[in-house]
Amino acid sequence: MADRLEPCLQYGIKHWHPNDRPKSAYSAKSYATPPDPKVVRWHDTNTMFADSRIFDNVRRPVTDISEDNESDSLSMTPGPKTTFCYICSTLEEHQRHLLQYRPKRPVSAKPRIEYVAPKPRLKKKIEEVEPNIGDCLYRVDIYTGDKVNAGTSGEVYITMKGSRDVLYKTRLAKKTSNFSFMRNTKESFFLKGPRLGNLEIITIEHEGGKKNLRWYLDRVEITDMKSGMIWVFKCQDWLDNSDSRDLIGKEKEQPIIDYDITVYTGNKSFGGTDANISLTMYGANGQSQKILLVDSSKGQTCFEKGGVDRFRIPQRDLGELKKIRIEHDGKGVASGWHLEKITITTNAPKQIYYFLYGGFIGKDVGKGHLYREIFAKKSLPKEVTTAYTVLSKGPKTTYLVTVQTGDVKYAGTDANVFIQICGKDGKATRKIKLDDARNNFERGATEQFKLEAPDVGTISHIIVGHDNFGPGAGWFLDEVKIKRYILKKEANKYVKKEEKKREKKEQALRKSRENSPDQKRKKRRDEDSEEEEEDNRRKLVPPLYEECVFPCNEWLANDEGDGLVEKELKCASSMLRFSKDEQEEKVHYTVIVHTGNVKFAGTDADVFIQMFGENGRCSRRTKLDDSKNNFEKGMEDIFELDDINLGTLSHIVIGHDDSGMGAGWFLDDVIIRKHLSQKEIKAHKQKEKKKIKDQMKAKGKQKKKKQESDTEDEDDEVPIRTPDYEEFHFPCNKWLDSKEGDGETERTLKCKKKQLHYEGGVNQGEHSTMYQIIVTTGNKSFAGTDANVYIQLHGRKGQETPRLPLGDEKNNFEKGQIDVFKIESVDVGPVSYVTIGHDDSGPGAGWYLDEVKVRRYIQKNEAKEYVKRGRQKPLYEESAFPCKRWLSSSDDDKKTERQLKCEQRTLHFD
Repeated sequence: MADRLEPCLQYGIKHWHPNDRPKSAYSAKSYATPPDPKVVRWHDTNTMFADSRIFDNVRRPVTDISEDNESDSLSMTPGPKTTFCYICSTLEEHQRHLLQYRPKRPVSAKPRIEYVAPKPRLKKKIEEVEPNIGDCLYRVDIYTGDKVNAGTSGEVYITMKGSRDVLYKTRLAKKTSNFSFMRNTKESFFLKGPRLGNLEIITIEHEGGKKNLRWYLDRVEITDMKSGMIWVFKCQDWLDNSDSRDLIGKEKEQPIIDYDITVYTGNKSFGGTDANISLTMYGANGQSQKILLVDSSKGQTCFEKGGVDRFRIPQRDLGELKKIRIEHDGKGVASGWHLEKITITTNAPKQIYYFLYGGFIGKDVGKGHLYREIFAKKSLPKEVTTAYTVLSKGPKTTYLVTVQTGDVKYAGTDANVFIQICGKDGKATRKIKLDDARNNFERGATEQFKLEAPDVGTISHIIVGHDNFGPGAGWFLDEVKIKRYILKKEANKYVKKEEKKREKKEQALRKSRENSPDQKRKKRRDEDSEEEEEDNRRKLVPPLYEECVFPCNEWLANDEGDGLVEKELKCASSMLRFSKDEQEEKVHYTVIVHTGNVKFAGTDADVFIQMFGENGRCSRRTKLDDSKNNFEKGMEDIFELDDINLGTLSHIVIGHDDSGMGAGWFLDDVIIRKHLSQKEIKAHKQKEKKKIKDQMKAKGKQKKKKQESDTEDEDDEVPIRTPDYEEFHFPCNKWLDSKEGDGETERTLKCKKKQLHYEGGVNQGEHSTMYQIIVTTGNKSFAGTDANVYIQLHGRKGQETPRLPLGDEKNNFEKGQIDVFKIESVDVGPVSYVTIGHDDSGPGAGWYLDEVKVRRYIQKNEAKEYVKRGRQKPLYEESAFPCKRWLSSSDDDKKTERQLKCEQRTLHFD
């Protein structure tokens, strides 16, 4: 092993050397005598080293005898040892090479510890938990037993626990103040709550407050009004004061009937499907479970092109069917399905329900929904079941059809459009093509077509559609108006009916005159009868035509909406016209829209509104837009509209087209002010005159002659206020967003409150008064605000003022400041509570409110009543409303509006 080469790693380069150095390596110039190999270190750059034995592995083997001796000696025996380095060519290169690769000094420091940064701590956003107000309705039937003194007038509470959720402690009470549970009676209560699932246990609590308020409870029955399921909870025991009882229930068995379901698949290309079809039925007594339509016979495929499939489903009695929900799971190749119609027959009692559709249901149709909801029909028009020749024999009339195409992108169509008019008596015209020389049905266009067709009588609905011919055949239909000119025979019947009504009224007036001993009343009734006769004479004019409105506001396209190119539109409003020159009375509407003050509440989508009156009439669907950036978070937008007089508004439809990024919109509420027409103002004044005269007579004043006289001068002396507009309030407080809430972008809002406003700001038919409002801002850091503050006063009898803005030329609502405002508004009587808030505008809009005081100055009539009772005449009434909380979107409970109750009320005298 002594001859074996060892690596020299001292200089960082692999040098190979033997243990014994050749003598030629020791130069006389460097060493006088050969140095000791143990002492010599090989870092000396003057020493060149190498060993010829490194070439042993590359020796050439002797293969040819003719080679010379020199080559033979080199290959067979080791040659002389060389004194040169086999790596470097010269001494200088060898020196440079070794100096370049000096060994590094050992590092004695500790190894560096790598710093690992901790994960950032993010502040969790605390979301407000909304109250669990469900959309399920439950009917709770309480049966009190037939025992002596079984009833009670104490307070009763119920808690319901189901398999999914819990409806917590709720009081069972009615609006009457003296309500009580009587012996051997049944009391029903309707409770709204979450979806509880299968009810398992309920807790009945009786808190009477007295020992003699014992109650004998027989049983409790709870009905889920949506599903129709009934649970019975038996008690049959006494409940003493402050006693609670847990009752376990059982589901009540209900009668089962058979539903014969017939499904007609359309005869279109690729109309069949291999997907799984499910059906849900909705009736007056609830809804069924999701039913999978499967044929029990083996080897038979369902829902093929042009096929008819029949199913018999045993189900509990749902009552009269209202609608169905048909859906499939989209499985299989080309799962789209063309549904023609569905018929459902019940045997007890026997009734046939028709569900007409006539379109595809698939992923590539419309919005890609795999379900459809179809409303029931008990009968079909005669046109569906009989030939057109039967109808063509009847009398014909003229129809003036006005078609309004929507003002949305690609709304127009070049396809062939048709219409079918159906009457209430089951008659229907044929499908009539709508066309003339113009380029019809362009975006935003309004076109009229004059048609001659059989008279169907009073129009109930129409069927409108197109043949889907040509590229981009989709059509957005806004609405259709039809004027049906009335035939003489129908007009004469109308006149005869009105004559009979007039005769009955005249007979009733004559009897009232004969039986009345008061001559003054006779005179007044004579005048009233004359006015009524004038009205009757106007009504006796035979009607000229019937005008009907059919709103649509949907796509008729196979790639938009629900994928249908043909729709049935119901009549939204109808009106009889008596002359050609008679024009629709129009009034002015002010629409006030409040966008919610929640995150991402605003929208840039196109918003529309449609108003409906109690008389069944409706306005056009109008786009709400102006030059401003509307519908931003916490904003109030005001729009001025002119439309037909709808009378008292019942509900509105408001929504948006879901266009643009983040189109979702949180709508707080909508307020509509309908400015009264001259006819309505005149009619209201006449009612006010009669009301004031009756009140004066009831008080028994001394001047009877002036009161009983009906001259115009004395009528002018009576102060009659002039009404200005009627205000309707439509609350929403929901998202209109395809990705939030229930996914709806259009909602129907019902009118919850209406007020009549008079000139001068007085509403509700009351007089105005002066209010002094004192607002105290808290003394905390950043307590002040520069936002717009408002207040609304509420009286005991439900009267209230409009929102009153608080502000003047001063810098109001600063830290620790007291601001005083004088406002004239409606006299609501003693103020029970106030609503105060701000619009959260500007930086640092948060506001710490300490207290609000309201001084209501007493009117003369109210002051006289105090004097009559022997009390001192008051000057004003002061009510205190403490708050001591933040009105801020970032502090406290993040509310910018609060309702404050009156804690103290005092009277101040002269």
